[in-house]
Amino acid sequence: MDRCWINIDTPLGEVLITEGEEVTVQFSELHPQDPAGRRDPSLRPELVAWIQASLAGKVGKPPLPLATSSPFRQACWAACRTIPCGQTRTYAQLAAMAGNPRAARAAGSSMRLNPVALVTPCHRVVAAGGPGGYAGRNDHNSLHLRIKQRLLELERRIASISGDACSLKPPVTMIGPVHDLTQQILDR
Repeated sequence: MDRCWINIDTPLGEVLITEGEEVTVQFSELHPQDPAGRRDPSLRPELVAWIQASLAGKVGKPPLPLATSSPFRQACWAACRTIPCGQTRTYAQLAAMAGNPRAARAAGSSMRLNPVALVTPCHRVVAAGGPGGYAGRNDHNSLHLRIKQRLLELERRIASISGDACSLKPPVTMIGPVHDLTQQILDR
């Protein structure tokens, strides 16, 4: 399969979606060069809509098959997707949720290797003593951690406004002014 990609604008920065052997979703700022392959503005419109809606607190089932990996990594990714919006869990808690309470480091590695940020919300998993890392980086002044902190702050604000921790809602097909709504939430 040819490798295709698209950048979409969100209130938290550009998001890069790529599709080749698997679909990936990452923040463009973390990958400053255009990826290999061809730009395809019509790539995965349902995923684009889902990402934009999720940043407005309207989250449903992700519209794509998720990546395959080891059974424990799959269990970590599945457990991560159950963490309510606006809340966090530690790597040790995630490991226990995935069936191996002694595998906190492996759970952290699973989050680092998550190919679909936002779809599997690895930003909701933190270290016991602080924010932990994001996208494989954990230096406290990194762009990576600033993105993680902005995602968590956005979700907490959505949860405080909606009163339901932005729990899973039916999938949204019409987006409307998502960027404006999310910006209003960030400005509060």
